[in-house]
Amino acid sequence: MALRTPTTKRGLAIVIIVAALSLLTACLSASQDEVLTELNADRKANRLSSLAVQADAQAKAQAWAEKLARENKLYHSTLSDGIRVRWCSLGENVGYGGSVAAIEDAYMNSSGHRANILSTKWNGVGVGYARNGNRIFTVQVFIKTC
Repeated sequence: MALRTPTTKRGLAIVIIVAALSLLTACLSASQDEVLTELNADRKANRLSSLAVQADAQAKAQAWAEKLARENKLYHSTLSDGIRVRWCSLGENVGYGGSVAAIEDAYMNSSGHRANILSTKWNGVGVGYARNGNRIFTVQVFIKTC
């Protein structure tokens, strides 16, 4: 039986975490992926790194988008609801419109939403997408885990 050193265990843990994050991103619907792609394109256009999906933020964002669409209303969530991982900072963008691109443009034309998208403090994100008729709702939940 081989003994594993702490370094080997740490390396294995990193590989497992990266694989899990890759699977989570691969599990996004096409619409959720569009929200993430638009968000990260805006970050890239401003010379910032892309944000990877964080599981708790993703589940929260999708659940909130579905709630907004079901109620056909727009309002913010209680940020910490549904976030089980240890976090230092949270942020949220909520919007609706006729297309994901139009909503992202509106976010970027709003100082508060733009600040969330372009902040360097985040190390993860969750994205939600839901429809009510012709109205699309998107939610972006930003997280800094610590």
